[in-house]
Amino acid sequence: MLDHGVARRPARWWTWLTAITALLVALVCGVILYSFIPPTVSFPIFALAAWGLLILGAFWLTFALVGWFKYRAFRWTLVAPVLVLVTIGLVALSVPSTFAFTVSKRALSTAADQCGETFEDQTIGLYRVWMTERVDGGCLFYMDGGLIDPVGLAHMPDGVPYLGDPRHEGDIGYREFNGDWYRFVVAF
Repeated sequence: MLDHGVARRPARWWTWLTAITALLVALVCGVILYSFIPPTVSFPIFALAAWGLLILGAFWLTFALVGWFKYRAFRWTLVAPVLVLVTIGLVALSVPSTFAFTVSKRALSTAADQCGETFEDQTIGLYRVWMTERVDGGCLFYMDGGLIDPVGLAHMPDGVPYLGDPRHEGDIGYREFNGDWYRFVVAF
């Protein structure tokens, strides 16, 4: 006779599938953190990763319910949601973007001092820059990110013409980022 008060050891298939789900959630959370490295979120990458996370969430819920009710296995099922909560916290605190800028600031400053117009992909620090442009008072680094409008970082030692959203097509809108560095978006 089975004693329903005693938890059974989880089946091997359940343990493997729960571990694989947690590893996939960790991978997708890593992609989400990566999408927040640019000064403006890389929306297509984020959107795909978020959909992947929703699909994995459905698998996790199925495995979690089986684990909770059949095996009373709570610890393994907490790994995936903890990873998601940590990712949300890191993104909310702007950790990926701040970390990338801190690591890249010296290389960006050097590139800004030698700013010239280029249309070739290059890596500056942790950023992929697809174009640089000298403008009055500084240098624009066009980076991956945004959705349709070109975005990036601007080094403007004397300040920007104005802070705010672009006012018309082709206009550049600036937002404060770090000291004399600004995030920018060009209205498409």
